[in-house]
Amino acid sequence: MSKNIRWKIVTILVVFVVFFTAGVYPILANAYSLPMPGWLKSRQLQLGLDLKGGVHLVLKVHTEEAIRTFTTTTSEQLRESLRTAGVTFSSIGLAAHNAFRVEGVGADRDAEFRRIVDEQVSASYDRSSGPGGTYTFTMKPNIEADMRAQAVDQALQTIDRRVNELGVSEPNIAEYGQGEDQILVQLPGVTEVERAKDLIGKTAALELKIVEAGPAPTQEELLQGAGGKVPEDQEVVSGAAG
Repeated sequence: MSKNIRWKIVTILVVFVVFFTAGVYPILANAYSLPMPGWLKSRQLQLGLDLKGGVHLVLKVHTEEAIRTFTTTTSEQLRESLRTAGVTFSSIGLAAHNAFRVEGVGADRDAEFRRIVDEQVSASYDRSSGPGGTYTFTMKPNIEADMRAQAVDQALQTIDRRVNELGVSEPNIAEYGQGEDQILVQLPGVTEVERAKDLIGKTAALELKIVEAGPAPTQEELLQGAGGKVPEDQEVVSGAAG
């Protein structure tokens, strides 16, 4: 046997041993509970969804809700500023998820109205005027695009934190589709599908609420002055003891 052939045989054997040790043996060890050193376990091949199974989700981010919330907040802030400045108007309300309308602005305070709008609203909304002191404010396209991107990015970060709670190794979390506000989530090895869906898909929201009255020992006592009913724009919540 020539020297070159011997080296080829040795090389093939070494490659086979390395492949079997790093690739095949960890799979057999996991399947049949065979002993495996820690250094080898950390270097074993990571199986994807096609070999290991798991959860594959495509989630839709409700970016319109984020824009609607921002628009509602902006209109309410403008409402308070106008009231504080003594600018009269008949109503302020949403015209769309990205637009709101102010109606009945008094002609005598129109200049003051425009000044307040320029300070608070014009940076994010385009203004158009109509008859009878009516103004419509529509979110600028670049602002809306930025808000959609921010909403998707925040959703990605939130999902990443929630996936960490599941202890998944090598998850795949990324934007999905082109401009469709979707997120792809792949969790290899996850068997509790419903728990994963519930944890990842639930909506997270921070709400700040103004306390109108309280505290009271019971809900009935709290509502005595309101005819026993909760007003439509309010709700009763439990507070901390004391």
